[in-house]
Amino acid sequence: MTVKILPLSLLLLLGGSAVTWSHSAVAPQAERNDSLHAVHYDVHLDITDMASHMITGRTMVTLTPAFQGMTEIKLELMQLTIDSVKIDGEPATSYNYTDPLITVTLSSPVGPSDTLVAEIIYHGIPFHEAWGGFHWSGDYAFNLGVGLSTFPPSLGKTWFPCIDDFQDRATYDWYVTVEDNKTAVCGGTLVSAVDNGNGTRTYHWMLDHTIPTYLASVAAGPYVLINDTFQGMQAAVPITFYVRPADSSHVAGSFVHLKNILSFYESCFGPYPWPRIGYVSTALGAMEHVCNIAYPYGCINGGLTYEYLYAHELSHMWLGDKVTCASPGDMWLNEGWATWCEMFYREGIYGEGSYLDNLNSLHMWVLQYCHTPQGDGQYFALYDIPPEYTYGATVYDKGALVVHTLRNYLGDSLFFENVRGFLEEFAYHHMSSYDLRDYINAHSPVDVTAFFDAWVFSPGFPGFSIDSFNVAPAGNVYDVTVCARQKHKGGSGYADDNRIEVTFMDQNWQTFTAVLHFSGQTGSEVFAVPFEPVAVFPDLYDKTCDATTDAEQVIKNTGDYDFPDTFFDLTADAVGDSAYIRVTHHWVAPDSLKNPVTGLRLSDYRYWQVDGIMPAGFDATGKFQYNRNMYLDNTLITNAEDSLVILYRPDAGHDWQSVEFTRVGIWSIGNMYVPHLQKGEYTLAIWDHSVGTGHTLPDKPSGIRIFPNPSKGYFNFEINCDHISNILIIDNRGNTVDNLPVTPVQKSIKWYSGDLPGGTYYVRLENDDHMPMAYGKLVVIR
Repeated sequence: MTVKILPLSLLLLLGGSAVTWSHSAVAPQAERNDSLHAVHYDVHLDITDMASHMITGRTMVTLTPAFQGMTEIKLELMQLTIDSVKIDGEPATSYNYTDPLITVTLSSPVGPSDTLVAEIIYHGIPFHEAWGGFHWSGDYAFNLGVGLSTFPPSLGKTWFPCIDDFQDRATYDWYVTVEDNKTAVCGGTLVSAVDNGNGTRTYHWMLDHTIPTYLASVAAGPYVLINDTFQGMQAAVPITFYVRPADSSHVAGSFVHLKNILSFYESCFGPYPWPRIGYVSTALGAMEHVCNIAYPYGCINGGLTYEYLYAHELSHMWLGDKVTCASPGDMWLNEGWATWCEMFYREGIYGEGSYLDNLNSLHMWVLQYCHTPQGDGQYFALYDIPPEYTYGATVYDKGALVVHTLRNYLGDSLFFENVRGFLEEFAYHHMSSYDLRDYINAHSPVDVTAFFDAWVFSPGFPGFSIDSFNVAPAGNVYDVTVCARQKHKGGSGYADDNRIEVTFMDQNWQTFTAVLHFSGQTGSEVFAVPFEPVAVFPDLYDKTCDATTDAEQVIKNTGDYDFPDTFFDLTADAVGDSAYIRVTHHWVAPDSLKNPVTGLRLSDYRYWQVDGIMPAGFDATGKFQYNRNMYLDNTLITNAEDSLVILYRPDAGHDWQSVEFTRVGIWSIGNMYVPHLQKGEYTLAIWDHSVGTGHTLPDKPSGIRIFPNPSKGYFNFEINCDHISNILIIDNRGNTVDNLPVTPVQKSIKWYSGDLPGGTYYVRLENDDHMPMAYGKLVVIR
């Protein structure tokens, strides 16, 4: 099912307004789960009274008691009228219906060796909430098997009496009567469509694999059937699309890659596990009903805009239908895995780059927003999620990131071997988060206990960084000692048994990758590297969705470069040989000052790390974004009176120091421009004038001071280096717009920007040989 954070346009397609949580008056499931099991349902449903939104039903449930001496049975039916109850063909001695619980008193005690058939006849207008339940839409009627604002969320009980929980599974026969001009579609295989001779027709569908009640489905309306066949690994599987007549011409275009996706999923997860691949168009959706996926009308548009959505629902046929989660608190096993699949399928269809692009966008969103009001409002563990967040961003989006991280923690071969294994081990059964952990531990040389403790059973995200590395020649190789550190976003404690890729790079950009293992806050490991590295990058290939986002650029020319998902851009002011720059945005607090300064308060939320290969002659200006309105700096920037600064340190062994910068923007949002960008760490800080007033950090030396900056007209240049003969003013296209001669003894000069357009300009100080000696930046305001 896909109901996570969505664009407004898709929210409208899927059901309109936002969901408001409320508990439904539903009987506790604990009193039913261990006492009774439904073996089979025969559901007879009449949906001919479309005008009144009325259904009439007769359901026969074959039941087996769990223990000896049972004197009553309990089923659920929600907001419908019961006409009669029979047990094994005889009227029930007595029964009580306190919506939604039906309690039937038996004429004599029964036990595990007995089989009962409860027959209930009922009618009424079925329940639906904003999303789940039984819906009417013009000439169409359909169910969606779970509720978003109802707990427990399973809503099979809205259209047939049942044991309506996540663990009880049964086989089904559906007999659905509709008017002659309509078709009834359910899960499984169509057995017959009988003309009743009275303007109605009864469709008989059968499913001989067990499913929980929330995966049972019915849809009725004037559908057009489009048939196809998929040649699967083991057999040819029919494909059916039941759509509105107006949408029939759009099916081929929207589902052009369906068979390729099926083949890709089979290669990773094993043979398709159901007798039919089915989609039925509905007024809202999407929902992974077995063999009969409810799919919104508006998503069948002839294009590929919503391809990810049907790929998500299709993946549920393995992950969420063949094996279902054991409880609502395990919902990430259904929805986190399917959300991962809506990115992963792209790897098979469009290539790994497309997969990683989508993954990194989601990773960024989760780190920035999942814990805010735009997401779930706080940090949650994946397991045992509170009921009101069963279908929230943590389950779907963090869940997908954890699946990706587990994939790379195990490695592809072992990961997919285990996926296929647990899909067989738990086939047509439920599985808990602990079951998944224990299965992998039993079938893998990699113990994932610590991984599950940190990533599944704890809130937030670990964040990894490399503090330092030391290189020592050792014959034909170099022994490189890498020291790593762990912080945490949104939780406490440290993950153990971490497996983090580290990539070594030499001056010629040659790379070598290995896996660093460590537990706790810090760790180190020695690697034999076949060359002398000058940089070491953690997780260069995006294998771990920790509390970092990063981007890299190869810089060959002067100009502007964007580093997505890092709140950082770079302007290359001078380039000799090509440079390789990697910027990491750490979503954790920077280290504190080694020597605290009164009145200086560092960010408690984020910092940047700049690394890479910067050859001689390379010079750049970094643009660091600040914003108190995007859940970034709201705890740092609290009022307009304090002074925002940016600090720098070469590495974790040094203390933070002042760095030359120009702030462009208002007090709450803007950019910090730092000339002469260096490898190392940068963080935002506030001088709190209510506490202290002195800027006592040492200033980083610079060749030029420009003030006022920004300015509407005049700028003063103070020159702090010798042998300067010219000052060049350069626009962002690299064109020189002014050249100011400087005498050997001149240390200051005033310059008027004239009619130059507003924007950022670069200042280059040159000697007599036109060699750059220093750089600066100014902003003209218009």
